[in-house]
Amino acid sequence: MLLLQLFIDGLAAGALYALTAVGFAIIYNGARILHLAHGGVFAFGGYCLYVLVKLLGLPALAAIPVALGATACFGVLIDVLVYRPLRARGGGPAAFLIASIGVLTLCQALYALFFSTDTLYLRQGPLPTFEFGEITITIVHVIAGLVALVVFPALQLFLARTRHGRAIRALADNPRLAVVRGVDVEKLYILVFAIGSLLAGIAVTLVAFDLGVRPEMGFPVMFVSLVAVVVGGVGYLPGAAAGGFLLGLLQNLSLWQLSGRWQDAIVFGALLIFLIFRPRGLFGHMLATRRV
Repeated sequence: MLLLQLFIDGLAAGALYALTAVGFAIIYNGARILHLAHGGVFAFGGYCLYVLVKLLGLPALAAIPVALGATACFGVLIDVLVYRPLRARGGGPAAFLIASIGVLTLCQALYALFFSTDTLYLRQGPLPTFEFGEITITIVHVIAGLVALVVFPALQLFLARTRHGRAIRALADNPRLAVVRGVDVEKLYILVFAIGSLLAGIAVTLVAFDLGVRPEMGFPVMFVSLVAVVVGGVGYLPGAAAGGFLLGLLQNLSLWQLSGRWQDAIVFGALLIFLIFRPRGLFGHMLATRRV
């Protein structure tokens, strides 16, 4: 029964990792930026919820859409204020990476300055749970599963069937050709960052109501998301989702025999194994033609 409980917990954690990883991947694929500030965007969504729910007293159902919209706008703001000037000046990958690290560090410092370094909680008391014999399923497990079942197919349909989705795929496949074909690249960057940040906002909503918010909460999730992208196959969004679920399962199933202190080592180990033995990831064979 313990193994089954850990498996269920792993699926829930994997759904959250997958949401953040797909958001990270869609930004990387579309903008060619290793957007480490994605962790700062993730935490921003949590603090937005805290302000709306605890400080302003809004009900959760009203606060969540506002927080999601604010998180998407924050991601776009980072692109407009930081990455766009670098693009205009011909900055290379190293410049974008350093800028992204700077934004992440600044975000964490500002969160600590305004909200303190303590963990802030959005609720009182335990989460609602459902008992099935010795198996316990929380409301977060249920919602995480439902969100994954809705969001991932909807995103795939958007990318495959809509004009803007096809434009994003074209941008990811060949940016220069997209410009030649008359695609407004800067507007697409706004859409890419909005979608990627929105996915991070959805994930942090579940984390915030479960574990609360703290300044550095975005870094470990962002790091796992980066590893999930590598494990799944850089450039292939379903691979990023699969990598997120795999890492969530590995982390939680490892608790069967190991202490929780080893969870980060499990992620590092998975990264090293894939870099050495399968550098193109689980779905590297799908990348002969690049897909988002």
